[in-house]
Amino acid sequence: MRHATNHSRFEGLRQIAAVLTLAAIPGGQRLAAVVDPAAESVSLYLNVEKNGNLVTGLAAGNFRLYQDGQHQPFRLEKPEEPASVALLVEHSASSGYFYDDIQYAMQGFLKHGIEGHWYALATYSHTLEVRTDFTKQTGRITEEYAQLGMPLSREVDTYDAVYEMLDKLGKLPGRRILVVIGSGFDTFSERQLDDVKKKVESENVTVFVAGLGSLLRGSYSPFLGSTEGLSLMQAQAFLQMLSGKTGGFAWFPRMSNAFPDVMQGIMQSIGTQYRLVYETRVRGSGKFHKIKVEAFRVVNDKRENFKVLVREGWR
Repeated sequence: MRHATNHSRFEGLRQIAAVLTLAAIPGGQRLAAVVDPAAESVSLYLNVEKNGNLVTGLAAGNFRLYQDGQHQPFRLEKPEEPASVALLVEHSASSGYFYDDIQYAMQGFLKHGIEGHWYALATYSHTLEVRTDFTKQTGRITEEYAQLGMPLSREVDTYDAVYEMLDKLGKLPGRRILVVIGSGFDTFSERQLDDVKKKVESENVTVFVAGLGSLLRGSYSPFLGSTEGLSLMQAQAFLQMLSGKTGGFAWFPRMSNAFPDVMQGIMQSIGTQYRLVYETRVRGSGKFHKIKVEAFRVVNDKRENFKVLVREGWR
């Protein structure tokens, strides 16, 4: 009994000492000492714009992060390098209208691809084909594409291809980026639009889009019937969904020779991404949780707000 009493008294003293020790720690460090075992550290990748121009040089104090409307503490860290960047290129026998668009896009990638990152090339028609595994030699990507023969299948299973690429990239560590060079049309996919939407919300992959179809949006536009016009709008809406939900962007040029500029813009955005790291326990819950990031700068006591390209949330 006496031993038990001493043990109890010892435990009480130990707990008091622990409380006093925590009380002596500055506030920020005390918060850091409390660890939620169910939480995981996740990275938000984003770009900041003002009047269409990229804004760089912001510090942690220039951002506010909210998840489901609740303010979240975070730390600003440098984005991982090298990043894993996969090019997903439409390559179907029914995509003849887009041939020049693709050629210009690949030329733009060769000219503006950032040295040092890992790059891979995949193409799709009815099936997805990984043509070049990750390499730091941008020239290998364009060489491999130039050596492709004429595609045999006329199917364009965009939903399946995007879903599979998101799944592959989602298994990689670090910063992951998917560049879709496609029209957005879909003919025979097993996956449905909602399947792809949920996959986009579940994987931490930023999607940028070079939307093929400049002829359809440009010189051929007056000759499109209502059905064709609606299909084009739906295809573009799908691509905008991919980029908008992940913090990227989708561009839809009206001229083929604008695609090098599209690829330059994508590469500049990759090179100027910010990375906010915070703790959350919502990923993998199955329910969608909304993310909001504010970016601003205070000059002469006046707040200047910026546009933030960041993923919409997690599932």
